[in-house]
Amino acid sequence: MDNSRKMNMTYQAQQRIEHLLTPDQAAALLQYVEIRILDGGCNHTHRYTQAWLDENIDFMKHEEVLCELENMGGYCDCEVVKNCFEDYNL
Repeated sequence: MDNSRKMNMTYQAQQRIEHLLTPDQAAALLQYVEIRILDGGCNHTHRYTQAWLDENIDFMKHEEVLCELENMGGYCDCEVVKNCFEDYNL
């Protein structure tokens, strides 16, 4: 393997970020929240995000997932949809 290919593989490995949600879970969350916002708007809380978490994620991980979303700029449901797609590479 040539040196440039090794460097490229190392760079790609460094760019992978471990998230609390799997890519499938993140996609399902973002789709769920986006549909609810289109129907009911955003009240600038995590009401839809929290509803999805209640149905799909162990309660003990809820706070950690919400913190991760906020670190990505998702401070409410509409910001979760706007800001978190890219960080999850969806």
